[in-house]
Amino acid sequence: MATKLEAQGGRGGEEWDDGGAYENVKKVYAGQGDSGVVYVKFDYEKDGKIVSSEHGKMTLLGTEEFDIDPEDYITSVKVFYEKLFVSPTEIITALVFKTFKGKTSQPFGLTSGEDAELGGGKIVGFHGSSSNLIHSLGVYIVPSSTPLTPSSNTIPAQGGDGGVAWDDGVHDGVKKIYVGQGDSCVTYFKADYEKASKPVLGSDHGKKSLLGAEEFLLGPDEYIIAVSGYYDKIYGVEAPAIISLKFKTNKRTSFPYGLEGGTEFVLEKKDYKIVGFYGQAGNYLYKLGVNVAPIAN
Repeated sequence: MATKLEAQGGRGGEEWDDGGAYENVKKVYAGQGDSGVVYVKFDYEKDGKIVSSEHGKMTLLGTEEFDIDPEDYITSVKVFYEKLFVSPTEIITALVFKTFKGKTSQPFGLTSGEDAELGGGKIVGFHGSSSNLIHSLGVYIVPSSTPLTPSSNTIPAQGGDGGVAWDDGVHDGVKKIYVGQGDSCVTYFKADYEKASKPVLGSDHGKKSLLGAEEFLLGPDEYIIAVSGYYDKIYGVEAPAIISLKFKTNKRTSFPYGLEGGTEFVLEKKDYKIVGFYGQAGNYLYKLGVNVAPIAN
């Protein structure tokens, strides 16, 4: 059963809903106008056939396309929206799609205004509202079921069962980690990766507080071999959340990001390095797990 995540953007136009009964999204088309995204079309897969659905109104500028490779799928879409003079409500100014295998689309449109990221599983359908413009976009997600690449392993996530599941997938290595704290726990997590010697920018998970985020930058030939931390139940929060995180590399150990207390956990596998993170997040980071791959000699 697919979970419907609320549409982000403005409240204008007519609502539409493609439903969440498809197996996958195979291709995305986006058309721009003078000031925002005016047209979207999605090719869905169902019972081995392609079903297309389009919304909004294409201009003479036509569309740009994002193809999803075989055995890959979209895990998140970043929606940028802003109130412009052409519309009484916010409209979508840009869309960026990311896949399980770490592929990111070019921004369809100009990335300005507010933004929200929808994802945390496999996206199998879209809904939203449109007129001659696209006003809002939401998604249907199902839990990610793709087996990881054979050389990789998954270490079970630790923490509480809150928020929405997310999975950054598998990469060659981790280059930078961002951790944001609130009053009593970790509220925000993001990791940047490297794949095929190219940087892969990570997705935001959770919510930054006014304290912002601290950064842990890895040097050349440095990789993470373990993540440790604590999780605990916090007053007024629906589930136990991650209280602190600490990262151990082949060269050093970071200081703890957060307060050490509650239930301790360690995510590691001997002779393996961490090549991806997954977990659950909402307004807080509830749970964190890792994907690992053997350390090459």
